[in-house]
Amino acid sequence: MVEFLRRYKTVLLLLVIAAAYYPRFTSRPDSLKLYPLGAEALLQGQALEVGAPGFTYPPAFAFLMIPFVPLPMWLRNLVWYAVLVGATWLSYRLCERLAIGSFPELSQGRKVIWLRVLSLTLSLKFILAVLENQAYDVIVFLCAVAGLWWMQAGKDLRAAAGFALAAALKATPLLFLPYLLMRRRMKLFLLCTVFYAGFSFLPDVFFTPKGAPSGYFVTWVRDLAVGSVRSKPAEEQTRHWEQANLLNQSLRGMVYSLVNQPGSAMSRRNILYAVYLGFGLIVFVLLLRAGRMPQALLLDGSLVLISLLMLSPMTSKSHFVMLMLPYVVLSAYVLQEPRLRWIGGGVLAASFALTSLTSKGVIGKRLAEICLTSGCVTIGTLVLLVFIGYLVLRRASRNQAAP
Repeated sequence: MVEFLRRYKTVLLLLVIAAAYYPRFTSRPDSLKLYPLGAEALLQGQALEVGAPGFTYPPAFAFLMIPFVPLPMWLRNLVWYAVLVGATWLSYRLCERLAIGSFPELSQGRKVIWLRVLSLTLSLKFILAVLENQAYDVIVFLCAVAGLWWMQAGKDLRAAAGFALAAALKATPLLFLPYLLMRRRMKLFLLCTVFYAGFSFLPDVFFTPKGAPSGYFVTWVRDLAVGSVRSKPAEEQTRHWEQANLLNQSLRGMVYSLVNQPGSAMSRRNILYAVYLGFGLIVFVLLLRAGRMPQALLLDGSLVLISLLMLSPMTSKSHFVMLMLPYVVLSAYVLQEPRLRWIGGGVLAASFALTSLTSKGVIGKRLAEICLTSGCVTIGTLVLLVFIGYLVLRRASRNQAAP
């Protein structure tokens, strides 16, 4: 018994913590009331906007939630909690293995403990946000990071399935497709495209919306995916991602919060497009330079995940669980190279202060609202590009000095 406790003490501690948090998880089951509505709409042959008002997620996610429809609420809570906790644990383990694969020295001695403490501290707020909101973002993240893991292992079929499933469930991971083209991974790109189409049209294989001119996926693309880009000013009042919203910490949310005067819709759009262009150029240059580094995949994955958070129409706190990979990767750099301690530690500290220490439980509701209006979580995410840029430029200067 003593040997068992000593060997599995960490797992047992995590189980105790998970059990203690469960009552808070069940206190607001809003998501578990909404998610199965999409599945019920499929089963009844209704259009999603009719059978599940407020369900703006891709039809593939509604299809995934079909097993939850007949379950009572208490069992929904229990099963969904186990799914989210398991997905969080697997996601972190994959992030850690990706980092240690590039920095084998971190697996020895106390360095792996420091890596876990530092990266989990940085990510904790967003992990708890996923559980508090019963959000499925960590499942999307697990699919994406699994795709990176299999991509590193040279298993293109599995990597494509991971990236495609993430995109089918959330759409924004489609950014992995231009990334694969940029890296000239044509086979992986084509496989991702095929898998994405297969996962996305899966609901239409089994169900048909009554009286609708098109199927579930085509309707969702036309009304929501494309509609979020081409929406008219008159439609902005009906869509929460087209308004000033404290919970939206994407680039769009930050611009719309800062430029929120009456009659400023056109000016606001122009500013947003300029911000998108500047951000895209920065990430593109960093990806070009990062491709020459030994740890290219780690930095590539971090940049793509940061990009999908920033470019998404709506990015709330639970979505930022995807920063787990950048936090693990950059923490590994800080622990591995003492010369990076000052700049790396400073950037990570600034990011932590802006993203995790600006909650109302820490600084009060009024001050937290001011910080969120200023896009503090957005800025805390963008700060990570400073560290990544430093790593890339330092490597470039070393290559120039080598001859």
